[in-house]
Amino acid sequence: MPLEEYNKKRNFDATSEPEGNIAPTSDKLKFVVQRHAASHLHYDFRLEMDGVLKSWAVPKGPSLNPKDKRLAMMTEDHPMSYGSFEGSIPKGNYGAGQVEIWDEGTYEPLRKDDDKSDDIVMRSELHSQSMKFVMYGNKLKGEFALVKIKNAKQENAWLLIKHKDEYATDEYDAELHTDKDSLVTKYLEEKKSKSKKKVKTPTKSKELTEDIIKPMLAKTAEDAFDKKDWIFEIKWDGYRAIADLRENVKLYSRNGLDFISKYPVLMPSFRKQEHEIVLDGEIVALDDKGLPSFQALQHYDEDQTLIFYVFDLLWLNGHATTSLHLFERKELLKEALIETPNIKYLDHVEEEGISFFEQIKKMELEGMMAKKKSSKYDIGTRSDNWLKIKNLNHDEAYIMGFTEPKGSRKYFGALLLGFKNDDGFTYAGNVGTGFDENTLKSLHKDMEPIITKSNFFKDKRKQAKNETYIEPKLIAQIKYTEMTDNGHFRHPVYMGLREDLMEEKPSSHLRVVRKEENKASTNEIKQPTLKKPEETFEVNVSNPDKVYWPEKGITKLDMINYYQEVAEYILPYLKNRPQSLNRHPNGIDGKNFYQKDAPDFLPSEIQTVKLYSESTERYIDYVICNNASSLKYINNLGCIEINPWPSTVFHLDHPDYLMLDLDPSPKNVFSDVVDVALEIHDIMQQLEIPDFIKTSGSSGLHIFLPLNAQYTFTQTKDFALLIMKEIQKRLPEITTLERSLSKRPKNAIYLDYLQNRRGQTLASVYSVRPKKGATVSTPLEWNEVKQSLLPSDFNIDNVPERLAKKGDIFQGVLDEGLDMLAAMERMADLR
Repeated sequence: MPLEEYNKKRNFDATSEPEGNIAPTSDKLKFVVQRHAASHLHYDFRLEMDGVLKSWAVPKGPSLNPKDKRLAMMTEDHPMSYGSFEGSIPKGNYGAGQVEIWDEGTYEPLRKDDDKSDDIVMRSELHSQSMKFVMYGNKLKGEFALVKIKNAKQENAWLLIKHKDEYATDEYDAELHTDKDSLVTKYLEEKKSKSKKKVKTPTKSKELTEDIIKPMLAKTAEDAFDKKDWIFEIKWDGYRAIADLRENVKLYSRNGLDFISKYPVLMPSFRKQEHEIVLDGEIVALDDKGLPSFQALQHYDEDQTLIFYVFDLLWLNGHATTSLHLFERKELLKEALIETPNIKYLDHVEEEGISFFEQIKKMELEGMMAKKKSSKYDIGTRSDNWLKIKNLNHDEAYIMGFTEPKGSRKYFGALLLGFKNDDGFTYAGNVGTGFDENTLKSLHKDMEPIITKSNFFKDKRKQAKNETYIEPKLIAQIKYTEMTDNGHFRHPVYMGLREDLMEEKPSSHLRVVRKEENKASTNEIKQPTLKKPEETFEVNVSNPDKVYWPEKGITKLDMINYYQEVAEYILPYLKNRPQSLNRHPNGIDGKNFYQKDAPDFLPSEIQTVKLYSESTERYIDYVICNNASSLKYINNLGCIEINPWPSTVFHLDHPDYLMLDLDPSPKNVFSDVVDVALEIHDIMQQLEIPDFIKTSGSSGLHIFLPLNAQYTFTQTKDFALLIMKEIQKRLPEITTLERSLSKRPKNAIYLDYLQNRRGQTLASVYSVRPKKGATVSTPLEWNEVKQSLLPSDFNIDNVPERLAKKGDIFQGVLDEGLDMLAAMERMADLR
């Protein structure tokens, strides 16, 4: 029976939800979207079909942005009567929480069949696992698709996607389209308030203000033991990490190495935490058998399971907890921590360490931690109140050099290992196993820049002919059977680099950089030592005579030649920035598509950077365009316009500039846009902020403020909003801050400050646009911003000549940044 599962899950004597009964099919198929605060907030997307409501849980809510592919988890069928249900589901019942209707209306299949009813067409598409339909709701309008994800780990995983049509928008957040008097919102606020009250505030307190908190460390014990007043935990084979969630999310190693950029899949779990907390734990990657694997952690990708096991609490809601006893800290932690699939509370056993250790050995885990219940948290101290007992023999050793490869092996043969002592390094043997070809290649690339003739072993051991020394900066994790009498590893196996222990990072890894006190701190990527692209490499232009702008007869080759002519001017704004590729392979009248992932056939000379996308919940391999050849290559792919990130790979979360996008409605004349731009310029002069303006190449204007990577995207966006609010007050008749296209006044310029978010892009300065006339986004001097200005004044034909005369008048955007605090103080005096 279709509603059997629905009825089984509910006790109708305890909940006001309607009982499940099949209803006659409506003439016009109905839909409803219910906003549901249960264990977590989500949206229930329901479509009438075959007398029931087919249902999907959409965690982030529906979107009118075609770029947003919303995960939708199919759930049990609901009765048609559920479409009008709103109210509270009592605690202890399935889905306990608060429900309200967010949107409702009718829908129909996109492709009609005269011989079949809409219901039968939709049932057929559901069976084929690909549905396309048109929605007629108050909020959801136009074409949508629901598509089953093939080969997904969870069989009920679908994607809800908005098609490009007149109702589509570039930005959409369902939460911003919720009624102001929403009972679900009230329920969530009360739940959060109760949660904070539930957790007892520590009575002992001291400030915990270090930028980098050094974790408490353990001494080594040889054997497991039973002891009263001690607890025992699993010792995981992963990376020790501190998660500081007091202001911005920070996750770093014991040496301050940034982990949040390396493991961004953890970010959503951290954002769900409802308290200001500092956590101590271990980042662990699980293999196919569900066991911790250090090698899996080394080569982590989005298909693997990653868990942050939390075992201690250092701070809670304004108070340090380090002076509390361990047992008190763990009790507070258990109450305060919100567990998710990626963040777990690490439980323990009391007193019985020997039997616990036997279980660890059976499971072939790394070892066990023994901790005194009454121990305080001694920051940065190695204490005998914490002990580690190893099951598998693992240790860290410095890589001191390598031997030449033999036979079919490439790059190197074995690594020379050393232990660091107070008076230098002692030889610990060689390791020649545990490498695959990718590991050999990447590790050799890390060692090449630090090759040296110096011998860092304290005994100055004689260098063999086939040995090469390196500076001792890389630390390896080694698995072994035992140590020999002379202190060498027996049967060693290389497990990976201990990135969390190294003070200086090898290629492509992250480190923490602190700026001056009056600037925002930033997690930066150390300069990658990737293969340096050639200054030039050959690019064969395909279909050079294909016409891209029919009305002017401008060809693909004409466009490519333009970009090569202005390469020296545009490249400073592209260098080291991830690129979103907007491809028009058949010119401006053909279909275009966005491609963020680098193509598989990308030349080896072009650099890429892999970044995690929360909106798509996967890693994206972005192209980096650092020279004229790379620019020519992406132009040859049909990229008419160039869309770089406002931040570089060296400070991804700190943009180099702030962007103010003036986006007119069809009923605005361009002189309206000019008026708004001049008003912004007037404010910037009063605030003593340098501002730079360019045409968008379309219908608007872009104003940029230099930041020099001093501030986060959140700080930047908030400051941009302050500016736009001031403009809206001054010019209320022709401007709006309304994001929704359907609600936006038809004669108002949208003051878009939301471009200042991580991963958002605007067309680069000097970029051609896929518009009639082959217009170019062109910088202007402020005396050129006048009523007679038109975007079509600047195009692919005349911009090179303009550059030859004026040079790059936009270059100040990349110079010294503004002082945001001083500007905000001046802003308070504007009115």
